[in-house]
Parts: sequence; C-alpha cells; structure tokens
Amino acid sequence: MRILITPMSAMVETSGPFSRVIALCNKLLEGQHVVSMCAAEDVNYRRIEGVKNYFAPVPSPLGMPMFIGKNVLKVAQFSGIQKKKKVNSFEEVLHFVGAIDKKHFANDVNCIRKAIQDFRPDVVYSEFRIASIVAAKLENIKVITGYSYPVQTSFASNPEYSKGVKEFLKENNLPNVESCLDIFNWADLKIVPSSYELEPINDKSVVFTGPFSVPERRSLDLNRDKIIAYMGNGTISPKKEIDELTKAFEKSNYKIYIATEQVNPYKKDNITIDRRFDFNKLMPEAIAYINHGGQNSIMTGLIFGVPQIICAGNVFERQYNASSIVKLKAGVSLETEQFTSQIIKNTVKTFENETFHIENSKSAGEKLIKLGGVSKVVEILESIA
Repeated sequence: MRILITPMSAMVETSGPFSRVIALCNKLLEGQHVVSMCAAEDVNYRRIEGVKNYFAPVPSPLGMPMFIGKNVLKVAQFSGIQKKKKVNSFEEVLHFVGAIDKKHFANDVNCIRKAIQDFRPDVVYSEFRIASIVAAKLENIKVITGYSYPVQTSFASNPEYSKGVKEFLKENNLPNVESCLDIFNWADLKIVPSSYELEPINDKSVVFTGPFSVPERRSLDLNRDKIIAYMGNGTISPKKEIDELTKAFEKSNYKIYIATEQVNPYKKDNITIDRRFDFNKLMPEAIAYINHGGQNSIMTGLIFGVPQIICAGNVFERQYNASSIVKLKAGVSLETEQFTSQIIKNTVKTFENETFHIENSKSAGEKLIKLGGVSKVVEILESIA
C-alpha cells in the first residue's frame, strides 16, 4: 500500500498534529507500506527516516507576505495579544495562520496534486488539512482525514473567512460550500483520535480510534506525590504559572514539575522547571495534571488515570476539551482569573479526598486504549485502499 500523508502547517508551535503523523508513519513503515509526506517544513516539522517529503508552502499569518507575517507573529507573541484574543472556530484558526488565504490555498492544493501525481498513492491521509482533501478529489484519489467534534460547522464556524477558498472551488468546478469546514465532509472517512464518550459525533463516516500513541503504562502509585503542569501556548503565561504553583506548593510534600519552553530550566527545593519531562515516568505518581486543554494533554491525563486541572482560556477547542473532562468528572475547568494558588491547592486536596476523579479518569483511559489507536488507523487505511 502506498500512503501520502499531509499534515496541516503553521508558523506557530503545535505539537499535536505532527506527533500523530510521526506515529502513523512509523506504524505504516513497520507494516512494510510505502509512505511519503507532503509537509511544509515549519517549526513543527520533523524528518522521518525512510519517508520522502514533497515540497509544501508554509502559510503566513493572515496571508501576509512572509517577512511581514513573521514580524506580526513575533509582536503578537511578545505582547501576549494571542493569549488574550478569543478564538471562536477552527475556521478562524485557519484564517489566522493563513491556510485559507486564496493565494496560499491554491498553491497548497497545487503542491499536493504534484505529490499525488508523482507518488501515485492508493490513499491520502490528511491531518486536518482541507487543501489535501480538495487535491485528492481533483486527482480522484481516496482520502481520509483527521477530525474532531469542535471542527464541525454545527459546533462553530466563521464563513466570512472562507471567501478565498469558495472562489477557488468555483474556479475549479467543485461544489460550493457555506464554510470551508464543510470540505471535511468530502473525505471518504473521518478519523477521530478520541472516543464517542468524549466527542459524541453521530456520523456514519466517522471512526473513533483513541489517541495514536499510547505509552507503556505501569501500575499507578498509591502514594501520588507529584503535580505536573504543562500550559503550552495557553492563556496562562509561564511566569504566572510558576508563581502560582510555587505559592501553592513550595516546601510542601508534593514534587512539582513544570514544563515550559519559555523559561530556562532550574530546580529549587521541590519545584523543577524544564523544557520537557518524560511524562511516562511521572504520570503514574501524579495526583494532578495541570494543562491548557490541548487534545494530546487531556488524552495523556486520561490514559494515566490522573485528574486534571484545565485552564483553556479563550480557545474554542480547548474549552470544549475542558468541558468533556468536567462531564466525565475526571477533573475541573478553571477560568483564567481562577488560576490562583489557593484555588489550585484546594482542588488538589479535593482530588486526594474524593477519589472518584481518579477512578473516572482511569475508566475513560481504558476505553480509549481499547479503540486501537494508530494500529486501528492503519487497519482502516488498508481496508479503504
């Protein structure tokens, strides 16, 4: 089987999509399949041994010229504007990163079509990249796409941002859409790396696989004395995160691990700051996982049966993920102004005293693992090819 994998691209760091691509590539190679990518070499790109990568353009924020887009992004990151701005839909995300700017979108579709023509895949796998769904349809190749509850138009959309895509579709004699998110429905199948319990999508073309990567787990430690925090590019700044967790837990019996790329690593008493940690080792001993509500983060917490404290900020997808964890009674969701040392300290104490958060997390995690993960995805690709 020949598979072309096409991850979405952005100038900002977002580890989830490409981590799934790596897991899928490696599993396909393990099964002796022939794999190529058409991936923009952005900040998230990683070369994969044995996988050819066809050229793809990196989108520029708001479709601006690249040198201007880079400066706008730097200013936004430095000033903290992107942390304060409300993000209403995946369509707005695609608009901001420049993925649905007409010029870029047309170029992106063209590059993917060239890759398809040269590589001649049996099926295309799109990691949330609507340009590759369009390219596959133009080349009459079967296509499977990554999908989630919050990217549905029925959940949230901003059709005003899709003008350029709609013009491109019309020029290429393709069906009209109200929102560019409707293009997800053109795929032959949609893969949701989650469960129906977390993302109740009633669609015959949807397959739930659970997370692509499932770490080897060991028995959970009965003496949970660790608190792990990872806020990514969330609303809570690294400074506030470190300050509040230090106030809450310094010189306590808890060992605090805060992962952030924006602060130089250091250790002081029971507080450890580093760019990354081996969560596989830490999670079985954790009483709480504090995070920003990214999909990879909430899956990690559930797989290890660790109650979560989520501060999703103004991002629609993270808010949905946080609400799912609350409905499962596997954790709590905090508003930005609630991210204080006292509230966090009290919440952790609740996790210790009311163990249903742990039990519910473990139960949901077990259900996710049973869905099959990346092995299930490969099975689906093989059957459709």
